[in-house]
Amino acid sequence: MLKPEAVKQRPDFEQQVWVQDIIHTIKPWVADQREAEAIARWVYIYSKRFELSPELVLGVIAVESRFDHFAVSNVGAIGLMQVMPFWKNELGQAEDNLLEIETNIRYGCAILRHYIDRYKTLSRALGAYNGSLGRMKYPNKVFAFMKRFKATDFGL
Repeated sequence: MLKPEAVKQRPDFEQQVWVQDIIHTIKPWVADQREAEAIARWVYIYSKRFELSPELVLGVIAVESRFDHFAVSNVGAIGLMQVMPFWKNELGQAEDNLLEIETNIRYGCAILRHYIDRYKTLSRALGAYNGSLGRMKYPNKVFAFMKRFKATDFGL
């Protein structure tokens, strides 16, 4: 169900501009240029694929892992978007590596889309993503980071 996106030989102009722009914004968190480019590229690709705002995805990454793609939480959530391993059985394959930037962003975006479709509002979807459904602390943190990434409209 959750197949990786084929990498185009040449990204479209909009993608190139967005990636180059956002790299400068995430540089304080991601010192390595190639890693910053990979994060930006996959955020752009999978946010478009799953019909999400790229700023939303960046906001989740900032709150969940502070852009550390090797992050592992005390409850076992993994990577940039802090994906719980059980999602591999639900969406993908057991051998998927959630520490890989592309894989983690792909899963995180699919999970966000699942919760948005299920709960119909972004606040509730973010609460479900975080395991804090019905509370606003986590969604408000994500919304605050979204503003840093130039998002102006994060309502659904």
